[in-house]
Amino acid sequence: MKYFAVLTTLLLGATATPVRQRQTTQAKISGFSASTNTNGDGATIGYNFEIAGLVSTHCGYSDEISESKLPNVQQTLCDDPAVRWQFRQDPSLPGTQGRYRIVVIYTPTSGAGAAGFHEWAASDFPLDTDETVYQGASDFIVDMA
Repeated sequence: MKYFAVLTTLLLGATATPVRQRQTTQAKISGFSASTNTNGDGATIGYNFEIAGLVSTHCGYSDEISESKLPNVQQTLCDDPAVRWQFRQDPSLPGTQGRYRIVVIYTPTSGAGAAGFHEWAASDFPLDTDETVYQGASDFIVDMA
């Protein structure tokens, strides 16, 4: 009977404890730009990434082989290697163009990192004759969890 009372107390105590949600941190992306070069001879994507009090770095990608469409960028390190990112256009659904997405991952040496993403409509990346130029806001917030 003693064991039952102790077990009941432990179980009730465990169910009364609120479940903590993982805290989110806001990261600021500023100066975001993305474009292909005229004549289809390369692409450039760049921005500054900051989590106040933790990290501030520049992230960028460029190539000389992309044509008029922005490339998918696999995980790439920023100037501060604690931050890595990737960029891609999601697959299209019938009758639509896929959304663009950037994913940013912050992994400090302490190991307790965070990740977040930002999405854009394809209309923010219009293809004009032979180049794509991002035309949305250059500064935005990414919720990192």
